Amino acid sequence: MKHPFRFWMTGSVAVVMAALGIGRGALAHERSPHSSQASRFRVLETVQRIEACAPQHGLSVFTRVCKGDGRDEFTLIVFESAAGGTPVLMEGPESRPELPLAVVVRADADGATEVLIAGETWDDLPAAVARDLTELPMLVADALR
Repeated sequence: MKHPFRFWMTGSVAVVMAALGIGRGALAHERSPHSSQASRFRVLETVQRIEACAPQHGLSVFTRVCKGDGRDEFTLIVFESAAGGTPVLMEGPESRPELPLAVVVRADADGATEVLIAGETWDDLPAAVARDLTELPMLVADALR
């Protein structure tokens, strides 16, 4: 369990983009640990299926950030919490902000599609946000059926 240095609930896409820094590492969810689920669908169809399934799990899509140049195609989907807004977490003064209520859909080196889900948990999150975080793996699993 990690203790966030700072925790924001925001409804501003500008704040989320600032948190991302639009850097490759932030968008690619290259933090660890994370879980990964393989998708038999291409990236775009996987994204569409996840977004369509979100309301069944009490979530809505806050924003979607796409990058596609053939080789490094991926989409970051940030969800809005049932509590309103989306959480932005900072672990410490030197850490980059993280968006735990998000998934990354990307093509791997072999062209297969995978979905990365943050695997970390944090203490002291509002109950609705903690519930939303537990819904992400179930949402992805339902969407990929």
